[in-house]
Amino acid sequence: MSEPDSTALKSIMIAAAIGVAIAAQTPAPPSPAELIVPPGFKASVFASDLAGARLMTVSPEGTLLVARRPRSEVVALRQDAGGNTPATPEVILSNLTNAHSLAFKDGWLYIATTPAVLRVRWANGRPQGEPEKVVDLPASTPSLHVSRTINFGPDGRLYVSIGSSCNVCVEPDPRRTTIQVLTGDGTLQPYARGLHNAIGFDWDPDTGRMWAGETGQDNLGDDFPPDEIDLIEAGKHYGFPFFIAKNQPNIGQPELSAAKRDIAVADAVPPALDLPAHISPIDLRFYRGTQFPPAFRHALFIAMHGSVRKTNGYVVARVVMKDGRPSGIENFASGFLKDGVILGRPAGLATGRDGALYVSDDNKGFIYRISYESH
Repeated sequence: MSEPDSTALKSIMIAAAIGVAIAAQTPAPPSPAELIVPPGFKASVFASDLAGARLMTVSPEGTLLVARRPRSEVVALRQDAGGNTPATPEVILSNLTNAHSLAFKDGWLYIATTPAVLRVRWANGRPQGEPEKVVDLPASTPSLHVSRTINFGPDGRLYVSIGSSCNVCVEPDPRRTTIQVLTGDGTLQPYARGLHNAIGFDWDPDTGRMWAGETGQDNLGDDFPPDEIDLIEAGKHYGFPFFIAKNQPNIGQPELSAAKRDIAVADAVPPALDLPAHISPIDLRFYRGTQFPPAFRHALFIAMHGSVRKTNGYVVARVVMKDGRPSGIENFASGFLKDGVILGRPAGLATGRDGALYVSDDNKGFIYRISYESH
């Protein structure tokens, strides 16, 4: 066999060098976090390669669905009958601006995007046709908060949370810094006001009370103001932007120097529970399954997305309730931050048809399944 000539050999060497360079520049796929959960529980990877995974819901057939932002899509996570392998992601809807949260009602899948709430018919385990608009939402740009969260209340009505467009200001659009409710005539009406960004909210299945996690404003230090858990009641005002923390006046803000308060301190509702500052409670959900032991039935969980300023958050916490009100928090799933390295940022929570608690990580793209194994 003849040896390759010098030109051919040079081409082979160049191609090999290019291949090595490309391989060196290609980042390795992320590794899942080794989550620390209470004794008797087990955390495993349910799905991967879903960076931007935000809030989730479960279809009538039991399929877990997740909204991806900024991919602007809805993904179905289907698993084989045995459930022994990770779920296979399938994009079922796309071109949905900053898709963030999902909900089912009466044969429709509802999707919260930045500019509107949409819905699409659901049948045979998948959407039928193209989404249609339910109601417009404020979508001014630039905007600090583009996520919109939806959920159906015990009264059957659709609730929508809309955060502030800025760090601190008097909003030109009164729909901002509110939780709205969709009325029978198809319009939004304010349900609660003065909320900086109440991203996650849910109703206690035992008491019917509505609870929300709320972010605090920035630029007042690493430890102030606290993020919050609020008891949401119709017609109430929660103080923002004029009052923060436990109804402290929000003084020294140039954006408010010429503003006239629309709420007195006596009428502003203080937080039901202070959370560490800047932990960013992305989702807040009550566990509605029966797989967990009795002490965890109807427990309230909160996904603390974490702060890039310091090591606050990066856990899924259980909210300790006393006499129907939050009294503290305790870690339920930690390990998203290890030795100062971010291994994930918890975002969405959902109780699966199987009774497990599912946690989305929008940073590394994993969906974790937390189950109770000790019976």
